[in-house]
Amino acid sequence: MRYVAVILITAAPAWPVVWGLGVAGGLGVPVGDFGDIAGASAVADGRAIFCLTPNTSLTASLAYRFNHKPKDFAGSEEASYDVIPVLAGANYRFDYLPCMPYAGGGVAAVVSRATVPTPAGPEDRDAVLLGAFAEGGMEYYLAVNYGLDVRGRFISAFGGDKATNDGDLVDADNYLAFDAVLGFFFYP
Repeated sequence: MRYVAVILITAAPAWPVVWGLGVAGGLGVPVGDFGDIAGASAVADGRAIFCLTPNTSLTASLAYRFNHKPKDFAGSEEASYDVIPVLAGANYRFDYLPCMPYAGGGVAAVVSRATVPTPAGPEDRDAVLLGAFAEGGMEYYLAVNYGLDVRGRFISAFGGDKATNDGDLVDADNYLAFDAVLGFFFYP
């Protein structure tokens, strides 16, 4: 048992292990397949971070991209397109305070919901697709726990079947968006 204790003590990191929770909101502009479906919209997200090293962290986030107007139904008040990406992965941050460029990636689940006008009234169409994501961006810290995050995020959804997911409107296979969000982080 002494050997286990020695191994655990020597494996402990020399830096303080930090975890935190954050919320952010801002503007997102979709491009590519995603941009073919919808235009710019508001973005809100919540995230959790666990730092493994001063520059490497595990992350989880839940975002809500809401009130996109589907381009095919731009004149309709009933039409909307909402996307909720759920992400889990890792990030590497380059230490150039107050600016911190970063890159990361991981797994993704994309929940999308479209409301489209039909002769019988508005119809909801839903899809849940699994995939992977890659992201890169720059965080500019205005204070210790407050900053601006400008990022690009690419999500590739695997196994989307347009025939079973009600067509292109809720089944973009690739989601690429550029966001600018203002966020707060809470470090206990």
